[in-house]
Amino acid sequence: MKKNKLTIQYIGILLLIVTNISFIDSLQGQTIKKKPNVIVIITDDQGYADVGFQNFHASTQVLTPNLDKLAQSGLIFNNGYVAFSTCGPSRASLLTGRSASRFGVEDNDRYVDSTEIIIPRAIASQGYATGAFGKWHLGKTSGTTPLDRGFDYYYGDQEKYKDYFMRIVADPPCWVDGTKSPGENGRYITDAYTDEAMTFIEKNSDKPFFVYLAYNAPHSPFLTTRQLLERVVTERPEWTSVYERMKKETKKWKGDNYSFGKFMGEGLDEEVIRLCYISMLLAADDGVGKILETLEKNNLRENTLIFYLSDNGAALDRPNDLGGVNLPLRSGKGSVYDGGVRVPYVMSWPGVIKPGVNNDMIVSSMDIFSTTVELAGEQIPSDRVIDGVNLIPYLTGEKRGRPHESLFFRRADRNTWSIRHGDYKWVYYGGKNKKLADQEPEGGGLYDIQHELGESVNLGEKLKSKHTELSKLYEELTKGLPAPLLKIEGTEE
Repeated sequence: MKKNKLTIQYIGILLLIVTNISFIDSLQGQTIKKKPNVIVIITDDQGYADVGFQNFHASTQVLTPNLDKLAQSGLIFNNGYVAFSTCGPSRASLLTGRSASRFGVEDNDRYVDSTEIIIPRAIASQGYATGAFGKWHLGKTSGTTPLDRGFDYYYGDQEKYKDYFMRIVADPPCWVDGTKSPGENGRYITDAYTDEAMTFIEKNSDKPFFVYLAYNAPHSPFLTTRQLLERVVTERPEWTSVYERMKKETKKWKGDNYSFGKFMGEGLDEEVIRLCYISMLLAADDGVGKILETLEKNNLRENTLIFYLSDNGAALDRPNDLGGVNLPLRSGKGSVYDGGVRVPYVMSWPGVIKPGVNNDMIVSSMDIFSTTVELAGEQIPSDRVIDGVNLIPYLTGEKRGRPHESLFFRRADRNTWSIRHGDYKWVYYGGKNKKLADQEPEGGGLYDIQHELGESVNLGEKLKSKHTELSKLYEELTKGLPAPLLKIEGTEE
């Protein structure tokens, strides 16, 4: 009998050991689980309406099947904003998580001070491989390049980022060593950025990575290929007559490459510009599809958060519109109206973020910083104001409410600024600014931006207390901001 009790005790101890070993293995599996990858895909001067999933009239003109697939797998933010309506400060705000007004960068070609912490440097201690591909626009001198600012790898060109036909920019290493073919569209810079980013992902598939893929497209100049144009016309036959006109412009063709030429001035064929723009956007859409395929092939998709957005609204009135459409939003690039700062904005992370459309949360490109840093397991810098917030707790239900009650937009050099607070937006344009076609009444205009996207019905007189509240709130939020930095001589806009 004692022998049986002893046997039972031994069996119990053995079961306890086995159970504990299994539990420890489970814990260890959780501990060593690879941290999430983060990919930021940003287009350049893409119009708010210029993607299929937006479902506006202009959305039917473009061809974006891969962006639409990405949107279907994730969450579309109808209130998605960038911090600025021009390229340089918008990108600076995204990568630092701070309004670039906090360090004086309010226009292109004002370099970000080295004391500002961008995403790759913020997560450097967490074992992430970090790569940037494409347009930089945050500095090209020593100390300001992507590698100087913390990225492990960079492919692009800080000066000639508009060279779509790669007449100056060298082929990426993945083409030179033969591991990637140029692809069906030939040696086109949008393809080059994509292919090198794909190679980076594959080479770093065994570790967490952060990828910043910044396409030039569809920013001017309008340089495209015959294959891209014909694919658009095949899927959107309403552009056939426009393409037929283009084919007759023999001086603008060099082989299968098409260059619109001078794109600012009077009397230009804006339908041709629009078709060029759409075809250039298609190349970026192809890139999104290739990135998704690369993730799926390497079993990385479920562990990868993807952000997609434009750096600002489409460029308008130079004096002609430059291909993009922001309607129903008002105005465009360079403006503090929503046409300048509200952009197509998608987050996709299968199994974590529930797909759908969010029409309530106000989110910002600056949130990419905080979201990435905290997902990486790092602390948000506490020695400076960080405007971005980690969006994940709001999307998983851990936190309630809106990530932002207010966002401000400032162009002090143009005497213009605005603030979005809840459903309302206050916009001020200095009355002496004759370069702006649209002038606000003295004291600024007030708009119900949540329900009237066009910012055309000024409620300032009707809602005087709200008008006063927002103007005062703007003053509080921007108190103590430095004067904007001057343009560095010898740089391009």
